[in-house]
Amino acid sequence: MEISFDDNGWTLQVHNPITSLTDEEIIEVARLLSKQTVVVFPEPEFIEPAEQLRIAEVIGAVMKAKDKKRTRSIYLHEGVIRVTGKKDDRGEPGLFGHASALEWHANMASNKARQPIVWMYGAEHMEGSRTSFINMAKVYEGMPETLQKSISNLKCYFGYEKGRYSTTPWFHDHVNKDNLFDLVMTTEAGITGLYYPFYQVFGMDGLNEDEFQEIHAELVHQILKDESYAYHHDWVDGQIILSDQWMSIHKRWEFDKMEERVLHRIALDYSNVYKSYPSKTII
Repeated sequence: MEISFDDNGWTLQVHNPITSLTDEEIIEVARLLSKQTVVVFPEPEFIEPAEQLRIAEVIGAVMKAKDKKRTRSIYLHEGVIRVTGKKDDRGEPGLFGHASALEWHANMASNKARQPIVWMYGAEHMEGSRTSFINMAKVYEGMPETLQKSISNLKCYFGYEKGRYSTTPWFHDHVNKDNLFDLVMTTEAGITGLYYPFYQVFGMDGLNEDEFQEIHAELVHQILKDESYAYHHDWVDGQIILSDQWMSIHKRWEFDKMEERVLHRIALDYSNVYKSYPSKTII
């Protein structure tokens, strides 16, 4: 594979069409993703939804609709979601079809069975829209050691509140205090960083609201303070981005042509990566 890094030093660019890669190379891309947090395929290519699903399932299990009647307007194909304001043949938009910003978040933050990879494919009229990513391992690495120590044993709980990061009607307001997540975690790939999609965090175990808000404000400051932690992607139709949902958060900026823009989204896991192929290093 032909690979390079973005100017920020950590976002990986793969300069081969993903459809040209062998299954072993696709697995290696996923392994690199687990270490680098964001992998971009910048060379545009046309890929049908069924082929997108096939490639994703080389890496791992894909999230698919349980209630197909309810979700029929957002699923373009089994496992492939339409992220768009464009109406389908029933006159219904896809997921996150609002023109306002889709603020910093991670996939299904409060669910311990969540898929930790998001596949994004720019299908139609993507030009002019921007999606940004923050590397939470880099954030943790850049924090003062005293702050690292002070938060090392904290556990967070997550949820959703309409208007916090999205106005989508698809999600129900909730706070899940039963599922606690380590604020500082080490992934299966051996990467340590923050699991802190801050618009989805509602509290920390054992802390009162004032104590939580004090730490929360400092963490948000740390996350947003350094531009080198971020990668900003200005879309071209046919591009692909994979992002790790433990060690990155992402944001879609406001875009007033969401009724034309169509992004295909797949949520998947690493279940074929660490058990199927031996580890190897190419960077």
